[in-house]
Amino acid sequence: MPELQRYFMQPWANRPVEEANLFNPAFSATLMTKTVGDFTKKAGGRQMPFALVFLVLPIIMHRGTREALPGSTVTALLPWLQENREQLVDFPARVRRLKPFSQEAVMFGVGYGALVLADGGGLLVGRKKVSTTEKKTDLFTLEARECVDRAAFLGRWLAAAGTAATILAAWGVSP
Repeated sequence: MPELQRYFMQPWANRPVEEANLFNPAFSATLMTKTVGDFTKKAGGRQMPFALVFLVLPIIMHRGTREALPGSTVTALLPWLQENREQLVDFPARVRRLKPFSQEAVMFGVGYGALVLADGGGLLVGRKKVSTTEKKTDLFTLEARECVDRAAFLGRWLAAAGTAATILAAWGVSP
């Protein structure tokens, strides 16, 4: 049984305060929902491949990577990564470290109804809308708002970047 414990998140009260605040499953699910929603819109209704959701937190929650992202989807992913190789340093390890938080956020999003595991194995936005408008996010800091905005951008950017296998390989990770 202790072997299984490492695959499940710690109870909320047992988490370090920084971890509990930074990787709050509701906020993380909001970021994922924004990414999935914008991916689907840009891809003409196509579901976002499930594996790509594991890139959201390592890209968006890492300030250096988030701030280095291009300003528009006109800049393609592969050329951007060639010019920003420093963003790939330790990226696969970051994905592995954040995997439990990503899994928890997906479960939260699905349980809340904000995300749906589609029949094709990908993700779609659920019926429960996640509103992150200025009116609804008075308590968001500027950095939290930036994370939400960049998560939406990430969805559009990934939708135009090729197959899931190509995108994951470009970032140096595999499913």
